[in-house]
Amino acid sequence: MFGFKHKVGKRKATSKSPNLFLKSSSLFFKQDAGNMIFEVTSKQLPVLNRIGLDELFLTQGHIREPHWHPNAAELDYVVEGEVLISILDPFRHQLLTYHVQPGQVVYIPINWWHWITAVTKKVYIVQIFSHEDRQIIEGSDVLRKTPPEVFQLAYGVNAKQFANMVAPIQKTVVIGSPDAVQKSERSGNRLAVKDTSAGTPNLFFELKQNLSAQRDHSFLYEVTCDQIPMMHNLSLGDLYLTKGHIREPHWHPNADELDYVISGEVTVSILNPFTLKLHNYPVKPGQVAFIPKGWWHWITPMTDQAHLLVNFNDGQIESVEGSDVLRLTSPEVFQQAYGMNARQYAKEVTPITETLKIGPPDQKLK
Repeated sequence: MFGFKHKVGKRKATSKSPNLFLKSSSLFFKQDAGNMIFEVTSKQLPVLNRIGLDELFLTQGHIREPHWHPNAAELDYVVEGEVLISILDPFRHQLLTYHVQPGQVVYIPINWWHWITAVTKKVYIVQIFSHEDRQIIEGSDVLRKTPPEVFQLAYGVNAKQFANMVAPIQKTVVIGSPDAVQKSERSGNRLAVKDTSAGTPNLFFELKQNLSAQRDHSFLYEVTCDQIPMMHNLSLGDLYLTKGHIREPHWHPNADELDYVISGEVTVSILNPFTLKLHNYPVKPGQVAFIPKGWWHWITPMTDQAHLLVNFNDGQIESVEGSDVLRLTSPEVFQQAYGMNARQYAKEVTPITETLKIGPPDQKLK
């Protein structure tokens, strides 16, 4: 369908196949078995462009310390457990705190000071970044590397007392240990709800409020800048597939895609337009596949159920679906271009009466 003949002969490959699949993310930080961060950046997968990913695991009483990202915005998706995500709004000079549960997301604009506190016994968060190698400035480094005299000159604090106060911070913390302050924060009702006062930016969204496609027990939920207006550089699809269904073939005109499997197993199929080679990547939980902008691809579940996040480096999800290509292109065009029988073609595509996203249209595999 998409192959063609050049007037001087067969099309030649102009680029070798890039590595689009990563079997395992790299350990970024580990405090103990329950408190770890794994990263997927361009160090592990060089083909990444304006997108990266962290897996954050916390246990109750621990905190992902206050920090900010100079080069990346962040979208946090809670997979398991509950957390408080606190963000300092630098324009309105107010603290925003969101109580976030599975299937909900919080967007953190570039350079905004924020931290995450575990509320339940176990927490699992997928963090998507708008840069392939996000930078991090940790609060522990700010406090221990800034001379106490600077805090005294700026804020009138006692430099000696301040130095004694921060003395326990001997290294970059990343994930802090439990203490009384964290326990107090977790139990405080004031912090357990998102700030909805006038003028507060909308940074929170529950994905089940925006169903994009459904086929039996297969679902696709989406969050874009339509739901979070400030989020112009990231968007996300929350995709649940059951065996016998498929995320139909399609491409994205405006964005690269990074697929992350939460549970189950899928095959991500990608057609390389340069080599004309079809790549079929078996992707398991914790693994990722990257699809460059404009590349034809589809996703097939290999287990009874599969759950994955499809992440994009643009605030909108533009998608050209194969169902639209097949049903809206005149059969005569295919006959003229490829020598197909127009009448037979029209008959074959008759079951496709709408945009699918999740197929097949009759809910059964032929």
